[in-house]
Amino acid sequence: MTLFFTSDHHFGHTNILKYEDALRRNIHGGRFQTVEDMDTYLIDQWNATVSPDDTVYHLGDISYKDATIEQVLPFLNGKIILITGNHDPMFKQMHGSREQQADACDRALQIGFAGLHTELTLTIPGIGLVQLSHFPYAPSPDAPEQEQRYLHLRPKRIGEAALLHGHVHSQWLYKQEPGMPPMINLGVEVWGMRPVSEETLASIFQNKGIAQ
Repeated sequence: MTLFFTSDHHFGHTNILKYEDALRRNIHGGRFQTVEDMDTYLIDQWNATVSPDDTVYHLGDISYKDATIEQVLPFLNGKIILITGNHDPMFKQMHGSREQQADACDRALQIGFAGLHTELTLTIPGIGLVQLSHFPYAPSPDAPEQEQRYLHLRPKRIGEAALLHGHVHSQWLYKQEPGMPPMINLGVEVWGMRPVSEETLASIFQNKGIAQ
């Protein structure tokens, strides 16, 4: 069994084809003609990478529609644990009351997820303790306004060696702010539209010569 990580598939989201036009392409570099074409390609890329016995941590924004998630999940290999993002239908509940959180977790299990969280920690050989969050760390005060959203939900440093996150799509692959652990973006666009194995992440962590 291998652990994989990925984020921001936006299944069923037509506008993502416009927002991420440069990198959200098919294997030949061409544009998807429909959102259905995109969804089919993402499923094929996922299953070419992940086996049924693997575990995938999806770091949020898998889809903003319950119905789309219900349609897609049965076709994706592996046990999928969702770290909810702001475009997931369970997002508001997971940041609500305990009762709302429990309802969201129950719903996620019914749909087919193996678990639902807002943040999570685990250990990856070659890296150590990592924190999983949809959001990157809070940006510096002089960062552009669009990067200042959801500041109250940004992860806090808890002794992790690295933060694995999504949310930023193609803005960066690897980034490190002064005095903070490195951040590795798992947005599907910057990883060839496929989930990423723990071994690949460990290699990146150990060879930090990545353009930020």
